[in-house]
Amino acid sequence: MQDYSDFSILLVDDERDICEFLADEFSEIGFSTDCACGVQKAIKLISENVYDVIISDFKMPDGDGLQVLTAANSSSYEPHFYFISGQADIYPEEAEGLGAKKFYTKPFDIDELIENVKVNLAKLVARS
Repeated sequence: MQDYSDFSILLVDDERDICEFLADEFSEIGFSTDCACGVQKAIKLISENVYDVIISDFKMPDGDGLQVLTAANSSSYEPHFYFISGQADIYPEEAEGLGAKKFYTKPFDIDELIENVKVNLAKLVARS
């Protein structure tokens, strides 16, 4: 079984329940997790920490996921970025073109999301 304790994830969603659910799921398999309940908090955490993965909602009261993606893209590290959203003003292909690994529509399959994160991190580790 892969050890994920060296990997950190930032979870961004204005719905606290979704953040906590994702944190529980990723923590259960060993990931270190931080939650941000909005865009501004996410941008602050990105500037202060290093994340291997960022999973962000798209539409939030204080901004949108593109602002989070922009902050991630301008960081000195290159986190894997995923969108999850029930409503968005962007097409999944556009999000992926801007650097997101995948765009999931709510409700999404948590097992598929976790597996996708694992596969992409395994590719990263294999290249190192």
